[in-house]
Amino acid sequence: MTPIATVIAASMCLQGGEQVDLSRYFLPTTTVLELKVTFRPGSGQLIIYSPGYEDREVLFTGEQSYGLISFAEPILCVKALGGPFEFNIEIMPMEEGD
Repeated sequence: MTPIATVIAASMCLQGGEQVDLSRYFLPTTTVLELKVTFRPGSGQLIIYSPGYEDREVLFTGEQSYGLISFAEPILCVKALGGPFEFNIEIMPMEEGD
């Protein structure tokens, strides 16, 4: 990876969290995802957002929660709060672009 590409990749999750590439899980025309997050134990918390949509982050809490995530690129930033806990994210495409 070139130094410029490294800087761009490192800055994708401006509010912290791990960058996750979801491009292989849905069509390129998808613009909104519904996420279902399940925690073990149920005290877990995750903040999930897409780069460029930091103002639309979604907080997932409890044993199971749902949220809609808008995005321009198939990248999500996942930030765990507290812990330790295990979690599972189920992705359900909701809306497709033109």
